[in-house]
Amino acid sequence: MRMLLPLLLAGLLGLGCQTAEKRPKALDCGATYVACGCGCCGGTEPKVTCLSCANGDDLQALIEADQKAAKDPQCATAGCSPGTKYVYCDANPG
Repeated sequence: MRMLLPLLLAGLLGLGCQTAEKRPKALDCGATYVACGCGCCGGTEPKVTCLSCANGDDLQALIEADQKAAKDPQCATAGCSPGTKYVYCDANPG
């Protein structure tokens, strides 16, 4: 019983367990995203930029930055861009 007491106490205090908020998010390495900033021009192919799933490159952070840029009031006077397509190249060969 003496040996079980520390384990029981650790379990009650939550030691060794992580909540969902503390665990790193799993990457969706098959995902792609075309960032346009203020807007993509029609009829153009976006420039492809490789991300690395193995290195933990965070596509979600790029999506959030692009969406924030799209809300910039200066977009009303900015022109369009060809866009940038983000792809996990190590997960999507070819």
